[in-house]
Amino acid sequence: MQALGGSQQRGMALVLSLIFLAIITILSLSSMQGAITQDRMAANQRDYTVAFQAAEAALRSAENQLQNGMAVSNGWRTHQLNIDELSRSPRYRVQPMAALGSRPNNAGVELVEMLYRIEAQGFGLGEDTSVTLEALYVRQQPVEAQ
Repeated sequence: MQALGGSQQRGMALVLSLIFLAIITILSLSSMQGAITQDRMAANQRDYTVAFQAAEAALRSAENQLQNGMAVSNGWRTHQLNIDELSRSPRYRVQPMAALGSRPNNAGVELVEMLYRIEAQGFGLGEDTSVTLEALYVRQQPVEAQ
């Protein structure tokens, strides 16, 4: 005696199930790899943003110090930040470029406009993440007697 329609299948359901399982596994692995790649890109972007903000903070600190009459030296100075996500503290240096001109102020004191170049370097959490910013700053200061 033969069962109706049963003799034709001979394990086809098992084969189809294994094929569907393989397809779903490949799709799952592909989407996981895409998610991992996006996670790495987001982490790198965040690291770059932290380094950029650290460099910007160092640049603003140098500008404030120049505005308040800081003595200029060509060496790097460290700017202290309380951020745990930095591999090291940002730094900056100020270099005098040129005198742009002079004029007397309202009190009759001769002022010279000096152009300075400020370089700031910020670092992220990764050792190889760094951002360098540069700005030009003009400061009026009394002419030094010679």
